[in-house]
Amino acid sequence: MNIDKSIIFSPCILKPSTSLNEAISLMTKAKGSYCQFSSRENRMPTSKNLAKNSSCILIVENQKLVGILTERDLVKLTIQGKTLENTAIRELMTTQVVSLPYDEFSDLYIAYNLMRRHRIRHLPILDVHTYPIGLVTLSSLRETLSPRYFLRFRQINEVMTRNVIWDIPSTSVMEIAKKMVFNKVSCVVLVEDKSDILTPVGIITEKDIVQFQALDLNLKELTAEQVMSYPLFCLKPEDNLLQVYQKMEELRIRRLVITGEKEELLGVITETDLTNIIDPIEMSGLLEILQHRVNQLEEEKALLLQKQGIELHQALEENQFELYYQPQFNLSTKKVFGAEALIRWNSPEKGRVSPAEFIPLAEKTGLIIPLGQWILETACKQIKDWQKEGLPHLEIAVNISSKQFHQPNLAQEILNILTRYEIEPYWLKLELTESVLVQEIDMTLEQFKILKAAKIEVSIDDFGTGYASLGYLQHFDFNTLKIDRSFVKDIHQNIKNAAITNAVIRMAKQLNFQVIAEGVETQEERDFLYANGCELIQGYLISRPLSARDFSKFIAF
Repeated sequence: MNIDKSIIFSPCILKPSTSLNEAISLMTKAKGSYCQFSSRENRMPTSKNLAKNSSCILIVENQKLVGILTERDLVKLTIQGKTLENTAIRELMTTQVVSLPYDEFSDLYIAYNLMRRHRIRHLPILDVHTYPIGLVTLSSLRETLSPRYFLRFRQINEVMTRNVIWDIPSTSVMEIAKKMVFNKVSCVVLVEDKSDILTPVGIITEKDIVQFQALDLNLKELTAEQVMSYPLFCLKPEDNLLQVYQKMEELRIRRLVITGEKEELLGVITETDLTNIIDPIEMSGLLEILQHRVNQLEEEKALLLQKQGIELHQALEENQFELYYQPQFNLSTKKVFGAEALIRWNSPEKGRVSPAEFIPLAEKTGLIIPLGQWILETACKQIKDWQKEGLPHLEIAVNISSKQFHQPNLAQEILNILTRYEIEPYWLKLELTESVLVQEIDMTLEQFKILKAAKIEVSIDDFGTGYASLGYLQHFDFNTLKIDRSFVKDIHQNIKNAAITNAVIRMAKQLNFQVIAEGVETQEERDFLYANGCELIQGYLISRPLSARDFSKFIAF
């Protein structure tokens, strides 16, 4: 197999004398372009990819690779009580580094076998002088080799780790870090004991610990419950490994929790486990046999998407779409201050089609761009119509897809629409999901700057349900966090949801963000949120999404 240069990243490089404070800052920066390189003329032709949010740094002295600094090394620092400023990289780095000369990198399976044999996640690529000119990661190899054909017939219980290191949510993050170091694991699963059954409720990883270090948080006072990743994405032992692969790809994570019939904790499966199950020789032989059928299926899929795309395009031309508006309420002023615009498709043939069906289709066919343009145009026109009716001026939030957000002319298009309808920018808000923050980070940061300059506000929707880390909050200049319904539900009874929501509210206030709780359905949920500092809510307790006409009546009433 020929080498695909896209799997080779430009490595982050520092000297042994560099302070760990600088190293941690570099590892948690969202822009890979911050990685620094020592100059060398014989650098190999690398891809445009940079090590974004790198999980390792290569250590170079006298133009030679002398060590590697990983997340696991930095977790060790947490329990040693040393200060970041006064500790140099050489005190913590791993000096036995498995690497590969570029001249020997003739086949992807050479790198694959090497990483598989040594169970490593990072493989430095060296020139003839042992200078690191590239970095291959387990993730980039897995994505390139795409072993999905060979995983569908293997079950999770064949490879999962059953001896799981766990703890309870009330444990301090410092104690969690100690467990990671002592047991040499990359994660600790947080569990609740329900009738002598350990039920997983969250997870903390090495990457989380490093990010907490960068934020200079007191890990002794911080509890796991406040910062754990939640909700967990769990699979069953009898599920096949293809489901693991697809879930890791979708969520951009490296491990999944495995649970039984009673949701009890049974094990974990990691990216390394997934890689080790596959025999490279088996892959290379079967791949050619299956490729022809795969090509046929891809052609059939393309024809189906084309047909469905034509239906969506026709729906847009025939004005089959409609915007509904769900009121947003201020508990302090007891007034509606805004609404979230939600698209609906009224198909003559299919009836009311759920956005969960047609939005992903629009993404795949590229129609999400004109559809998003229509939503912006329609929402702004409606804002102006309501103002002409004499209704109170309201903030209208519009959901923006990842593809639409990364259009280079998005801000100018929005400004043109606002000018056309004579609307001030602060009456329109853009809502993004967390997943947008971890895609095309350079472009995303630039887009945030442009929107900020245009005085267009941005909200992060469904906050806490994705895997964007706390570190991202430092880099993206948005205005509002929206707490997802999964945390708000039964918050007055669910201790876990209460702790997570309170942590988000406190963090939002410290960072000067607004915070809105969505999916509020009961008086008890509303009272709890208000008592704990969340004044802005939306949900069925206030109103279901309404047509423009019904929304006008709702406001007037």
